[in-house]
This record gives sequence, structure tokens and C-alpha cells, in this order.
Amino acid sequence: MNTLSMLKSTLLILLFGIAISFTKSCGTRSIGLRADSLFLETQNSIFVYDLKRPDEKHFLPYVLSEISGLTHTGKSLLAVDDETGKIFEYDLRTRKIVHSIEFGKPGDYEGVELVQDKIFVLESDGDLYSFPFSTSKKEKPKKFENKLSRKNDTEGLGYDPYLNRLLIVCKEEGEVDGNGVKGRAVYTYDLKTEKLSNDPLFSIRIKDLISFWKENKPLDYEESRIKFKPSAIAYHPLEEAFYLLSSVGKLLVVVNRDGTIKATYPLSPSVLGQPEGICFARNGDMYISSEGEGDKGYILKFSMSKK
Repeated sequence: MNTLSMLKSTLLILLFGIAISFTKSCGTRSIGLRADSLFLETQNSIFVYDLKRPDEKHFLPYVLSEISGLTHTGKSLLAVDDETGKIFEYDLRTRKIVHSIEFGKPGDYEGVELVQDKIFVLESDGDLYSFPFSTSKKEKPKKFENKLSRKNDTEGLGYDPYLNRLLIVCKEEGEVDGNGVKGRAVYTYDLKTEKLSNDPLFSIRIKDLISFWKENKPLDYEESRIKFKPSAIAYHPLEEAFYLLSSVGKLLVVVNRDGTIKATYPLSPSVLGQPEGICFARNGDMYISSEGEGDKGYILKFSMSKK
């Protein structure tokens, strides 16, 4: 075979390979394309975050390797460990734990929220605990029981400042007391009446997410591949929207007060291994905590920007 023939043969092989690659990429939806397609923002969402590039990373002491809830005090963060029955105050400037409050026996504590001068802690069976945010090292909490149970697996606790009520997220079943609710439900707890709502404020089903994505980017979505089990919720102080964080499925969902989905963000496992807590500073900066998965837990800060 002469040199010209060899060049022609090599060129044909290269073109054939490119054609096959092009056919495969066009004929199927790659996992990467599916993941990128989830990064959507509607015109109603004016605040954005770059979740691939945190502005700060705070590694925590091993006592918080199982960090499961987060709330902002205005100057520091309060974090709850899901096993020890303690609240830890973390100073963002010194990057140290400056105070801790023991409030209960070891258990399965999943959420924490500061409301004025009171701390509320959520257990996985729906029970709430309340005690003062004080300089004491130990506080005896007041316990609030309700109709939620372990089948609901309550993992997220937030606060709606306009209606003075707590928000409780069900990671598993949304149904309570036979009300027939489907999807991942968010119930409210009125702090004045000390009662849980009979019906959720809203619930999110997989088909709701798919409908939102198809409306924004008309791709084919396989329902069996999409996972959404929220483990945290926080109220955005400027956007007046709720942010739901799901470690399972690595997804952040933004909804209006009525539960209408307005934006979704994919979460990179290399950035957030097991995100379990979320909160906002008054200026809109977002903090997300992640369990250490056998190593140190950590907190990431994402600065807010406008479109």
C-alpha cells in the first residue's frame, strides 16, 4: 500500500469513528446531559448561586461529623448533631465552636431553627423540642408531640417569619392521619397555637419536577432515575421562597409559598457529599452543611448574586 492509500485509509477510519460517536451522542441522552438539564432557573427567580464554586469552606471538629441541621443567628451558625442531643454554636469568623447546649438524650435529631431567642429542634419522628438560646451549657427543653411519625421521617425544619410558623419536611411518606397526601410534604406548626396543620402547605411529587423540567427544557425524563427526598428546608429572606435540599438525588428545589416550583439546581457529589442542612444570612448568602461520611463534617458558603 502506497503512502497516499495509507492516508486515505486512516482518514476514512477517523471519519467513521467520529460518525459513530456523533450518532451515539445524538441518539441517546447521556447522564451528563440529564444532569445539566436540571440546572434551570425560571424568569421568576432573580437570585442565583454558583453551587459548583463555594466562596468559603469550613471544616468542622469531629464532634460535628454527623451534622444534620443548620440555622443562622445573624452573627454565627447553630448546628445540631443527629445523635448527641446537643446544639453547637459555630463562629464563622474564628472558625471555631464557641458554645454548646445540651438539651436531650442521644437520639435522631435532624433539624434546628432559631426563632427570636428560642431554639427549636426536630426529631425524625416529628417531635419538636424548644429551649432558650442562652449561655447555659444545659437546658431542659419543652417537648411538642404531633401526628407526624417515623414513617414520615421528618428531616427538615424551617421558619416562615411572616406567619410565625415552623416548616416541617417529610423525607418519606407525606400522608398523616389518613389525609391521603402523596409526594414529599411540608407541614406547618403554628407557634401560637402549638398545633400541626392537618394538611401540608404543599407537597412535591416526582411528576411535578418532571413537568417543570419539560416546560423549561423539553427533554425525555425517566421517572425511575429521579430521586427527591428532602432533608432540609430554609426560607430565603429576600426572595420570599422556600429552598428544599435533597441529599438523595443531589438536588436543590426552589418553590413559591404555594409550592410552585420556580427553580432547581443539581448538587455535585464532589462538592457536597451528603448535604443535610441549609440556611441563609440576612443578605441572602447561603450556607449548606454536609456530613463527613467518616471524616470531618463541613459547611460551605455560597454568595448570592442577581441575574
